[in-house]
Amino acid sequence: MICLQLLLGILILDTMSSSVLSRSSTLGDQDVEEGQWPWQVYVQINYASAFCGGSLISEQWVLMTAQCFKHSVSLEHSFVRLGAYKLDQPTKHEVNKSIKKVVLHEQYENVQGGFDIALVQLESEVSLSPYISPVQLAKPNDVFTEDTECWATGWGRTKENVPLAPPRTLQEVQLPIVDNRRCQSMYNREATIREDMMCAGDEQKDTCGGDAGGPLVCKKGDSWIQAGIVSFGRGCGRPNSPGIYTRVSSFRCWIWKHSGV
Repeated sequence: MICLQLLLGILILDTMSSSVLSRSSTLGDQDVEEGQWPWQVYVQINYASAFCGGSLISEQWVLMTAQCFKHSVSLEHSFVRLGAYKLDQPTKHEVNKSIKKVVLHEQYENVQGGFDIALVQLESEVSLSPYISPVQLAKPNDVFTEDTECWATGWGRTKENVPLAPPRTLQEVQLPIVDNRRCQSMYNREATIREDMMCAGDEQKDTCGGDAGGPLVCKKGDSWIQAGIVSFGRGCGRPNSPGIYTRVSSFRCWIWKHSGV
């Protein structure tokens, strides 16, 4: 592909730490069918200290947010679960992979400053199946509006401070896209909605803490396209507080440069 945005350097981390901000599980949520969203992955960071969502974009690369690896964590003690469904009841379709390296966007400082994106390289390629399959990524000219069908998935909280109950089945929620200008008016001066961000959700439907890094996918023809990455928000499911997502189409050049995807 032709990269239209400035090609910048990268920061490759061998040690990083877990600091997951205000996005986790889904509100207005429902259990999914096993294999329904085969790109969804679970990223365990420093054993049980933290976790994030992510999306498989090729046999060896996972897309997620930089916030999940902002501080020092041991990659030796972190791993990716692919094909996961019920976290407390692993199935024969699951595969665990160690992490070879993490690439953070070099301009990331905090979620409100944008550039909340990271790439995780698996230790080796994963074999694809109906339960483990990569998602297509939005292109720079893809447009998503309030009429677009979009869904978020994750194992995060079902309400603020309410963790997902055992057996922790993957949840899904259909979210309305909110125009950036309208989203900015809702957040006023509390947050700046940048061009590399997008907004989705309302007081009935939202992502929440623990969903950070997970995908927001939208229907385009007969295909699902990843439009956003769960980043941050003001609480979960609060009035006039849509969730804020990293806009994937704004980083296609960066993703391609560092992963070849």
